Amino acid sequence: MGLKAKKALASFCRELASDSPSPGGGTASAAAGAMGASLLAMVCGVTAKSKKHAKDAPALRKLGRRLERLGDDLITLAARDADAYDKVVVAFRKRRAHETAETSKGVETALVRAADVPMLTAKACIEILDLSQAVARLGTKSASSDVGVAVLLANAGFNGAAMNVQINLEGLKDQARARRMAKSLSALESRASRLARSALEKLG
Repeated sequence: MGLKAKKALASFCRELASDSPSPGGGTASAAAGAMGASLLAMVCGVTAKSKKHAKDAPALRKLGRRLERLGDDLITLAARDADAYDKVVVAFRKRRAHETAETSKGVETALVRAADVPMLTAKACIEILDLSQAVARLGTKSASSDVGVAVLLANAGFNGAAMNVQINLEGLKDQARARRMAKSLSALESRASRLARSALEKLG
């Protein structure tokens, strides 16, 4: 790890450890997913360079590019999650100070956004788990532990994001929206578990 990366990681961990509630679990979940995507992209790159895997190189490079984009998306979502939480705090503070239809609507809007962002994180982690199937199959066996760690990270990112969706849905007054999102999340949870198990089984 280079000095710049070490400093960035240390800074991020210190920010998580601070006495401020933001960034929190939603940001950490997106970061876990991003690391999973990055590890899988690395395996694609290493394998594509090998003469032994020359026939799979085009597919591996394509997979690697997609995983890099997902990693970038999750880094953006990590920041958006912290911002969404901060807006929830502000909205509740305004409602406590002066409860009106407008401030109540502000809380609802903030909670919807705070549920929407981790839902996007969950969906991105699902896509990483989906792509991990091909990486587990095509990647060099010497990097199988890297693939395994990536799968575990992406699955952890998904599970953490799902928890953040659920906690924000609990506060919504729009029960129809809450039920729709909860139903979608439940379907994703089953898929995430199946994909993670399948990828790990491919590694032997």
